[in-house]
Amino acid sequence: MIRPTRALPALGLLLLSACTSVLAPEPPHPTDNVGFDQESALRAVNAFRAENGLAPLKSEARLVAAAEAQSTAMARRDRMDHYVDGPLPERIKRFGYPFATAAENIARGQPNFASAMTGWEHSPGHRRNLLDPKITEAGFAAVREKTSGRIYWTQIFGRPRADQPTRPEMGRTVMTLGGYHIPSR
Repeated sequence: MIRPTRALPALGLLLLSACTSVLAPEPPHPTDNVGFDQESALRAVNAFRAENGLAPLKSEARLVAAAEAQSTAMARRDRMDHYVDGPLPERIKRFGYPFATAAENIARGQPNFASAMTGWEHSPGHRRNLLDPKITEAGFAAVREKTSGRIYWTQIFGRPRADQPTRPEMGRTVMTLGGYHIPSR
């Protein structure tokens, strides 16, 4: 006869081993770069800003690289998420961009940049990011998850730290994600 007190630890180990196999990370999904014209994307953003009385942005290679990394991370996991590859400040610092302010728009499933842009223009939080008067530079990217064919779009906006004080005063917004302002610590 098996005593219940001896069977419980064995049962616990069995259940724990089943849980770890369920929680194992899913292998990355295969991805494909999506060819699109960065300059056309920048012109579209700048036209929208001009319609709203704002200065044009310029393309910034480090923000393009950070946007590519974000779109790739989302496509590999087949999940649209601002934090899929870490918080925005950490991601753009990884690419050497010394930001004073930063913002990000992401999208999934639109067949081209124009469709993604239309969605962002009509979403209040994304629109706020596009029309942020503090931003001066941008980077864009698109990566396709091969199995589903879904395209993951990323826009990252920034203003380099050299244009503003290096230590923003407490409570001042230093980053915007999806229209939500994140204050300095």
